[in-house]
Amino acid sequence: MKKIILLITLLFAFITPSFGVEELNVVRVGISNSSFSTFEHSEVNLHFIDNSNILDMYSGAEISLQSDADIFIEYKNGEFTVIANDKKILKNVQGPLTITSMDKIGITGIKRHGDPAYYRGMIELKGINSSKFNIINVLDMQTYLKGVVPNEMPVSFGLEALKAQAVSARNYANRPNTVYNNYDVCDSVACQVYYGANSETPISNKAVDETLGIYALYNNDIILALYSSTASGITENYFDTFGKGIEDKPYLKSVSDTEKLKRMNEESFFKTNPPSFDMKSPRYRWEKEFEREYLEELLSKNLVEQSKAGNVFPQFTTSDKIKDLEEIKIIKKGASNKALEIQIKTKSKTYTVSGELPIRRTFKDNGQILSSANFIIEKISKKEFKKEQKEIQETKDNKKEAIFQNEENENTKETKEHGILGKNLPYAFKFYGAGFGHGVGLSQYGAGFLSGFGVPYENILKHYYTGITLGTVPKEVKYNNIDLNYAQKFYYSTKTPKISKANKDELSKTDLKEEVENLIHKKNQKVYLVIENENKVSKLQFSINNYSFDPELDGFKKKNLKTDITQYLTEGVNTIVFAPLQEADKRKKVKFYVVTGEENDR
Repeated sequence: MKKIILLITLLFAFITPSFGVEELNVVRVGISNSSFSTFEHSEVNLHFIDNSNILDMYSGAEISLQSDADIFIEYKNGEFTVIANDKKILKNVQGPLTITSMDKIGITGIKRHGDPAYYRGMIELKGINSSKFNIINVLDMQTYLKGVVPNEMPVSFGLEALKAQAVSARNYANRPNTVYNNYDVCDSVACQVYYGANSETPISNKAVDETLGIYALYNNDIILALYSSTASGITENYFDTFGKGIEDKPYLKSVSDTEKLKRMNEESFFKTNPPSFDMKSPRYRWEKEFEREYLEELLSKNLVEQSKAGNVFPQFTTSDKIKDLEEIKIIKKGASNKALEIQIKTKSKTYTVSGELPIRRTFKDNGQILSSANFIIEKISKKEFKKEQKEIQETKDNKKEAIFQNEENENTKETKEHGILGKNLPYAFKFYGAGFGHGVGLSQYGAGFLSGFGVPYENILKHYYTGITLGTVPKEVKYNNIDLNYAQKFYYSTKTPKISKANKDELSKTDLKEEVENLIHKKNQKVYLVIENENKVSKLQFSINNYSFDPELDGFKKKNLKTDITQYLTEGVNTIVFAPLQEADKRKKVKFYVVTGEENDR
């Protein structure tokens, strides 16, 4: 190992102090049933491919099983019973039970991708009450992400998009947990979709491996890396979308893929397909029509639910009904044209609905909420509605014959049914919409588009998350009397993403050539080691791969240290190891981390 006594090139920089976040290296995942409807279980069937072990953490009772074994575990009156071949091999134990194996562990009663679920790592069964328990998969972060990334993003989106997704998912898994007691994160869409070992693929595994240790950071703190399917070409501000007493996130600001999108009028934005990074999404632009009477029924039901959540004014109860619907008006919009507040106006009353998700839920139909809150609404006459339906049907079956009664008879029928009042009301409401999901942060279809043209994942993330850096989570170094080192691993690469000839040809013809090329350009990224020495420790010893450092700190006691370490890195996994502080610094601590970017990046 090469030893360097002093880092002469240390840059003196006042780095923003890091937030007190400790990187989560082991993840506890709550496993739901096949329909993802509950995390509470009363029994479970397990299958072991290889030799396995079951341990009752309370009593210490332990059993071992040979490979290719099946067991049944039930939970009654606060106690577990383990049954194999109709024989109780462990009974009346309190738990938690920890289940380990030399290979994957199958849960045969839970389906993922249509097959019995298999999980790497350890399974823990922990009681909630006297009749229900949680199934918890305990495993390392990298393995967890390999069961997440291909389920949150199609692997066809390409390696760089999958890397961006891996970083976002790693960030999400490290968010503060204020919801769950027995686990850190759930396996459903309420958190991140995690299917365990069933869904792993070579390319998504590669994306996880090649972003090892890397997080999206703002002021050296892990960001809330929100993402959605399709942002419509313009992402939305976090605060405007999720307001009501939350703290704003300066890195979740509205971002437009092109300047032209921001200048478009509503008619053009929603009724055409303007070029953007999202434009290959099937939900990039969408339309949905509701006949008025049917919509009145939906609103009468959905507004009760949203009113209970405090999103409707005045309050809407089960005794209220929406009748004679005149207009649905958007009265507040976000930067992406997203509806943030709407008015539902009838002949007798007007209701206001506030919030992106409540608005989407207000128009829930057959269990499906609106694709997004990015929309405009037009009132449709019966003549227009019937004409559209006729054109749709003719397109489907390629028939020319008329399938509706003549206009005069229809209008006469409408007047008889609804009277003069009904005649003056819209027959239907048509939504012209854009995007799929909340539209805040990373757009997954946008990431896939950029990945296809060779945009590196770092630049994809920096496009969607304003002002971020990429790097590792600050790690504390303290004194200990067992000579335990403090290590941090991360992946570093100088390779340029590949782009196929077909995509090169496509890029030369696309209207987005300039915008994409600006993101393809990969700056000469440097990697910096940052040492926060606020406690003024007297001595530090650390190594970077095969290089050992023993810097003299006398002159730098009041400074945070930042130095370029790119020259000491290798292609692939790199390791930084700090020795524990000396006994003279027993009550002190130091933090270290790496960041990538230009010299003036914070």
